[in-house]
Amino acid sequence: MHASFLTRSRLYWAGIVVVPLLLLSLQLMHYLPDPNWPGSNFHFLIVSLSACIALLMAVFMTVAASQLQDARVVFLSWAFLGISGIFAVHGLTTPGAIVPGFNPWVGFSAHLALLIGAICLALSTVEWHSTVERTIINRQRPLTIAFGTVLISFAFLALFSSFTGTHTGHAGTQPPVSTAPGSSTAPDDYGYVAASTASQTTAGRSLLSQFDVLEDEAVKRSVMVATLLLLGLVIFRYARIQRIAPNPLISGFLVSAIFLFQGQLSMSFAPVWNASWWLYHVLLFAAFVAALAGMVVEYAYSGSLRGVVAGLLLRDTIIQMQRGYTEVIVALVGAVEAKDVYTRGHTQRVSDLAVRIGEELRLPRERLRMLAQAAMLHDIGKIGVPDSILNKPGALTPEEFAAIREHPIRGHTIIKDVRSLQGVIGGVRSHHERLDGSGYPDGLKGNEIPLEARIIAVADMYDALTSLRPYRPAWSPERALELIDEQAGEKLDAACVRALHAVLNAQPATASSPATTTPVLAD
Repeated sequence: MHASFLTRSRLYWAGIVVVPLLLLSLQLMHYLPDPNWPGSNFHFLIVSLSACIALLMAVFMTVAASQLQDARVVFLSWAFLGISGIFAVHGLTTPGAIVPGFNPWVGFSAHLALLIGAICLALSTVEWHSTVERTIINRQRPLTIAFGTVLISFAFLALFSSFTGTHTGHAGTQPPVSTAPGSSTAPDDYGYVAASTASQTTAGRSLLSQFDVLEDEAVKRSVMVATLLLLGLVIFRYARIQRIAPNPLISGFLVSAIFLFQGQLSMSFAPVWNASWWLYHVLLFAAFVAALAGMVVEYAYSGSLRGVVAGLLLRDTIIQMQRGYTEVIVALVGAVEAKDVYTRGHTQRVSDLAVRIGEELRLPRERLRMLAQAAMLHDIGKIGVPDSILNKPGALTPEEFAAIREHPIRGHTIIKDVRSLQGVIGGVRSHHERLDGSGYPDGLKGNEIPLEARIIAVADMYDALTSLRPYRPAWSPERALELIDEQAGEKLDAACVRALHAVLNAQPATASSPATTTPVLAD
């Protein structure tokens, strides 16, 4: 069942990446039909709807930015604000829908919307210097207002110049026309033939002449390359988070970035009004829907916008941990326990108990330090498990249980490249292994299981049994020890179980005890 689940997941992501590009390629190479279908009204409808969804995302992100006080979320809100505002111009300047005919804005605004969105999305993945971050956060409101003012001004300029400088033809009534270079009737990107210069108003001719650069092919190619590079960076960053700690919002944003990348390719290479060109409108619409759907689903899990967007900030936390920052380890542990109201304090209790068991086993101080770190991080992989599974009051489905069983591997993935934490990997990955080979994820037996993992297994089981869980009340210490004793020597290390008894029979740990004074998290 677990292998089947992973296979379906891989097929899903392969389909997201491959299918649109394959369809576009086959149409451009004429292996599939690529019919021409001019439809300005439908173009106006789908673009306007896409802009509205992007605007809704911008509102959500702006609220989240005010709650989280994080510059990266501010840039996320600007990404969707910029896309929605400029893409709205793309819809409003559709020839024949509202604007009567030829204008340079309709094609350029689509490219510009993706470029602005890609820039802001890329900036949202940057770990900003504290001074820069404080400046952005403190001036978030005026900066957002200024950005919105620029977008409104852009829209006004585009619409004014389009109305005063276009001819009065109708959308789709004139097919693309090939003319000699320099001809005044050369078609624009959307296949509309401009009327003679004499048919335009003087104001329109003067204003439009200032924006000839919008039709320059070198400019368009530069915009395309920049957009693709930035979106490629965003895809890489989100894919990394998805691999380590997947959740609906991260999945939605990753799908959205992939679709935006593919949409840029379709927009740049497909013939205007052909089916391959309409593909980019579908992809952009799907991109915004995917991002919104991920946010809605994640909100249903977490219940707050703050909790929803916090998952997107995981990347930089992991990078900081890879630099060996102890306080970030504690922050990550807090992030895991914040997902599960029933296990708050569990990690610290397991760490304290594991260290005391290790002391009873006469482990050296350095090994106790690594044991404490491993115990603190033993459930770090649960950061990628949906809250609905962690807090489910009833029995888990096979798929849900498979997701839970993934957490030791995900924890290993998070810390495997951290040089200062190489000694804790065994404890994190193998704390659910059992002596008889019935554990997971690797089915290790006996002494194949690292001692740290065997100690954590005993401490983890005792604390889990004596804690309240959504599916059962807390057990008494006596009942928990009875079950642990039954498994001693068969599933649990007998020496570790004896050490647990010794620790529990001893006086309670105090502030001066070795368990609390040992610098277990110091590097």
